[in-house]
Amino acid sequence: METKTDRRIKRTRYLLVHALTSLMLKKSIKDITVKELCESVDINRGTFYTHYRDIYDLMHQIEEEMTQEFHAKMMPLLSGSNNVDLVDMITEIFSLIQNNAELCLITLSPNGDKNFLFRLVAIGKEACMHAYLYKNPHWDPQVMDYFYTFISSGCIAILEQWLKEGMQVPVEELARIVKGFIAGGAPFAA
Repeated sequence: METKTDRRIKRTRYLLVHALTSLMLKKSIKDITVKELCESVDINRGTFYTHYRDIYDLMHQIEEEMTQEFHAKMMPLLSGSNNVDLVDMITEIFSLIQNNAELCLITLSPNGDKNFLFRLVAIGKEACMHAYLYKNPHWDPQVMDYFYTFISSGCIAILEQWLKEGMQVPVEELARIVKGFIAGGAPFAA
């Protein structure tokens, strides 16, 4: 009985997440009502309120879940391990983005929560700065900060284009392309 209930809850959550992200591709979250959201997935508002306070709570939970997953993908850089395969790590991050494509498209759209994007960029920055400076303590942190800003802005632009084009390039290939840009663009890699 519990498994059936868990499946129903997961299915309802999936439907609500998908419906919210679909609606947000068309309009701002402030213009979406719980009634409209519930009608689009054919559930009653009581079911919605069992799990969420309001639309913003649902969006917050979606973003928090992705933030935690993103942070977990960055952990190899924070561990100080020398065995981090950059292509594998980028592939995992891009797979996470692919699995959350609608949320990512929304985040990059005018209706998106830019603070969510900034939180993800900050997590990436912390991990990358830690890894680079751990392995190369003589590098200038200010130059590294500029380098990360440059790379993260480029990655965001690449991901936005990739998402808008329907993610036709396989994740692994895109990861290799980006790794090449990162390695070739490092002013201190010589």
